[in-house]
Amino acid sequence: MDCDIELEIDTGSARGEYTVHVVRAPAGGHASGAFTLDVDGILDRLPQLEATVLASAVAARRTMPVAEMVVREVGQELFQALFTREVYGTYRASLGAAQHAGQQLRVVLRLAAPELATMPWETLFDPETETYLCQTEPLLRHVPAPDYNQNPLDVAPPLRILGIVASPRDLPALDVQAEKEHLSRALAGPVSEGRVELVWAKSGTWDDVQSMLLAGPWHVVHFVGHGDYDSRTDEGRIALVGPDGRAAMVRAVRLMALLSVAAPRPRLVVLNSCSSGEMGQSDLFSGTASALVRSGIGAVAAMQFAISDYAAIAFAHGFYAAIANGRTVDEAARVGRISVMASPDGTLEWVTPALYVRGGSTQLFTLKGMPRASTAGEGATPAGASGAQAAVPATPGQPAAPVGAASPAQAGTAQAGAELTSATRASAEQAMKRAQLRALYVQASAELRAHRLEQATELLDDLLTLEPGYRDAAALRDSARNRLHLARAYREALEAEEAGDWLAAADGFAAVQDDPGFPEAATRKQDCERRQRVSDLQGELRYHSSLGSWEAVLDVSAELASVDPDAADPDGLTTAALAEIEKATPKELPKPEEAPEPEPAPRGFYTSVSPPPAPAPAPPQRLPETAGPPQKDTTPKTQTPAPARVPASGPDISVPRTGRSQEPLNWTPLAWGGAALAVAGGLGTCFAIYFLWFDENYWYESGGDGSLRVVYGLVAPLGYLLLAVAGLPDRTVMGRLVMAGVVVSGAVFGLSGLNYTVELTAVVASFVHAALGLWAGVLALRAQSVRADGWLLLWPTVTVPLVWIQDKGTFLESWYRTHAYFALVQLVIVCAAGVGFLVAGRRLRASSEKGQEHEPAG
Repeated sequence: MDCDIELEIDTGSARGEYTVHVVRAPAGGHASGAFTLDVDGILDRLPQLEATVLASAVAARRTMPVAEMVVREVGQELFQALFTREVYGTYRASLGAAQHAGQQLRVVLRLAAPELATMPWETLFDPETETYLCQTEPLLRHVPAPDYNQNPLDVAPPLRILGIVASPRDLPALDVQAEKEHLSRALAGPVSEGRVELVWAKSGTWDDVQSMLLAGPWHVVHFVGHGDYDSRTDEGRIALVGPDGRAAMVRAVRLMALLSVAAPRPRLVVLNSCSSGEMGQSDLFSGTASALVRSGIGAVAAMQFAISDYAAIAFAHGFYAAIANGRTVDEAARVGRISVMASPDGTLEWVTPALYVRGGSTQLFTLKGMPRASTAGEGATPAGASGAQAAVPATPGQPAAPVGAASPAQAGTAQAGAELTSATRASAEQAMKRAQLRALYVQASAELRAHRLEQATELLDDLLTLEPGYRDAAALRDSARNRLHLARAYREALEAEEAGDWLAAADGFAAVQDDPGFPEAATRKQDCERRQRVSDLQGELRYHSSLGSWEAVLDVSAELASVDPDAADPDGLTTAALAEIEKATPKELPKPEEAPEPEPAPRGFYTSVSPPPAPAPAPPQRLPETAGPPQKDTTPKTQTPAPARVPASGPDISVPRTGRSQEPLNWTPLAWGGAALAVAGGLGTCFAIYFLWFDENYWYESGGDGSLRVVYGLVAPLGYLLLAVAGLPDRTVMGRLVMAGVVVSGAVFGLSGLNYTVELTAVVASFVHAALGLWAGVLALRAQSVRADGWLLLWPTVTVPLVWIQDKGTFLESWYRTHAYFALVQLVIVCAAGVGFLVAGRRLRASSEKGQEHEPAG
């Protein structure tokens, strides 16, 4: 066919990896690509997909968006995997070429990978045009076979169809008469026009089928019955009726041998069974349909899922009508799908038929001559006639019956087959309803297992509307509703927790904590209750602090420390209350000769993270009575006792919630760090002044920029490193990490260089350096003892990006022959900060030496 796009799909180097190659296309070219496909994931979804497709036949419109979503997801995944960028381009161009030629584009899939033959390619969905391919274009599965280019079979109408219905008594019962009526009703039009002749085998036993095949010719074999896939032999099977009435499972290779007794061999086989289109994953020809095609059958239309009676009738009507009008088999399959789509309920069962074709030709028959219209006494064998009578040739010595004539016995049989009783129709409708209810139940169970509770509840509501007492559907729906309510409560509790609404979050978690599906609910509830208690206590503490009730502040702080030690000093209010109490309490130092022991450090218990040196045991306030004269009590009367509100074993309430230390800085590295920054800023200032006003020989352009690299990349980072060693901004892990980032980002900025052109690395590093410097400065400012040092640390770091402001206020321009006045300003700030650190270090040294002079000997 000139308007075929043939895609050959083969395995790749690993499981799930495949290659696709355009064998031929109307647009020309041989595009190819590689793709990955989650085959196992799609195989796991096939039962759910089958239930979804069958359930869509139920007249319940509310289920359709849910059902089609599953089909569309699988189809879109297959489409996007198969049609890679180059292949999709060829496909779109071929669509245009086919439309220009006034033809339809036919999509042919050559599936060389066995596991790909199990995929529901009939669901291919193009997300760009939002259409299913098999609805607008013929889609067929090509089965490679030797000697595959068969010529169309010349047929003088009518087209003879052998119908077989097999209903073993040990399998789910089929209404044989109803099944015959369904196909007869589908073919009523072509039969009345003389285009089609339908003859039924008396039973579904091997012997009856073989006898009918020998009494041919037959152009089409239509089988209605049960089929499955045998995973042990990796082969498809259909169920005929055995001598004892039980199922006789016939493997594909045996069915192939049975059909071969017909002369000529039928060109078309239709398998209307439960799983006749299912394929194995290790042998491309293990499925019943593909095995028949490989054996010599021109084409096989098989049902890859169970199919409802309505869809089977509609497909057969459109399919056979197209065949009888001379259409190709792939076009006939598309017409059959369109007939299924005529359902007012929007069924999805057009997905179920799958077409397998031998070779490249899809023209199975060439109809020659005009069909003879069927009359009461003349015409094709009635659709309901018994095949044993209609097809048996004349016995020796007797003339053969005319082809168009019907005996009285045949007419009676036809009439009996055409007139179904109301009980038979009711039985057929009940069987269809049972299948649809089961499909709804299976789909709802699949949604429950996937935790899609809203979809499951909707499906169960529809199921109970159709059949209120169906199995345990009511219990499942109530359980799904309860789980949906709990899931909604848990989700709302999480949202309240994220928003800081601890009471609402605790109530929500309490509602679901007894359900095993929410194992974290109890822990989250306790945490929310603790956070609410902390919030309440902190609010009370702030209230007492606003009134100046310092004793009450310490009481609440002690209770906070028992709940959350890190929250015992919100915004430094506890530390401030302790300072106010100590300020209001006068202190009188005892005389040296009367002092039994040195006092603790002036910072006191509440203002020091590390405990003071262990003192010698304090003498008792009152000595025990002895025989000697009473001793004078030398304990100072004005000494401030330690606060009794905080237990000795409890947490230190003076520690801020950020955990920063307030220990004094080490003056030696502080002074040396300041000196390094002063040197860096001073040298940089000199260099900048020279570059701006005295560099007549353009020394900067010939390598003088290295001076600024040394200043910014080595000397300044060394200064910040020494400040970190001194204890800035604090001695927490966070503080040390921030200072490490300041050192590294400063070095990267400096060593990247202030070159002729602005380097992206230097720009990014400068802004990172400024951000980390701002962070370190804020950490130092929040610790009262090093607040001044925090300002000195903040300014030289956050102003580093000023160096990128060039002449006339431009930003991030070339450094070549520019006037970097802002760089000069920044270097002056660095120098000033270094001097400030140097002075601070000197003061710390003097304070430390003075404290050592007044410290009594221990």
